[in-house]
Amino acid sequence: MRNSCLLLMMWLLLFGCSEPREKIIIAINPWPGYEVLYLAEQQGLYEAAGLNVGFVQVATLSDAQRAYLSGRVAGFTSTMIEAVQVEAFGGKPVKVVLAADYSDGGDVILAQKDYGDIPSLKGKTIGCEVSSLGIFILARALAANGLTLDDVKVINVEQGDGPRHLQLGLIDAMVTYPPYSLAALKQEGVHQVFSTKEIPGEILDTLSISADTLAHNPDFVPKLRHVWQQALDYVQDHPNEAIAIMARREGIPSEDFRQVLNDIHLLDARENQALFDDVAGLENMARSVCTTLRRIDALESDCSHVIGMFDVAGSH
Repeated sequence: MRNSCLLLMMWLLLFGCSEPREKIIIAINPWPGYEVLYLAEQQGLYEAAGLNVGFVQVATLSDAQRAYLSGRVAGFTSTMIEAVQVEAFGGKPVKVVLAADYSDGGDVILAQKDYGDIPSLKGKTIGCEVSSLGIFILARALAANGLTLDDVKVINVEQGDGPRHLQLGLIDAMVTYPPYSLAALKQEGVHQVFSTKEIPGEILDTLSISADTLAHNPDFVPKLRHVWQQALDYVQDHPNEAIAIMARREGIPSEDFRQVLNDIHLLDARENQALFDDVAGLENMARSVCTTLRRIDALESDCSHVIGMFDVAGSH
């Protein structure tokens, strides 16, 4: 009897008074590739994997980055651009833990009917998120056509305001992405003049988590990638149901969402492993992004902080 009581007391000391694991809150903006993360939540996959994860919905990539910079969240979804910027902007060091997808036509530049291509936009007013992905894509599109940012007038336009600005003629073109681009394309005369199909492999969508959070949760990365693969498997095995769930959250018809998926390449667990096995390759990609951001005055940094951004404990 005495031994039984002693064992019970030891069990209570070890487990009964332990604090539940703190929830890891992640800021996430509208983008079809990120919907897989929400799908996993809807299917109860995080809880089943022993992860305590929650999401905060924000409107744009810049908002997700700002949520992290303000300390409101422990992680955020973004392209490589925002992930590279965040420490240089004064945020806590981050680790990129998941490569969600490559944009293969999903990010676009839309223009009024009077402008048929990028060169015709010389001297015109172009809206974009100037502190994040938008300015990077615009710079790349202009460079591919022999122009620079000095050849156009750039104004900051949040994604949700893009369709209205185009409709009112406040801007001649807009750098945008689904679901916002779908609304803009429904306007008469608005058409696409550039997409990320023209810069393949350059826009990598990611999930980043603070280095401190990962230090306290060493099993987070392998569990997250397992959940990610489970959600992708669900999309593969139940495409109609999965697309309906994800499209409903994005606020667009299922057929539009299905079409948008053709413009991104979702990266499975095997592809993630291959990417993160080549840490030097990812660091070179991040350094290239950082150098471009410096060149267009979107970042002040010597880019040394990209070293170690992808060396994630527990990912192998």
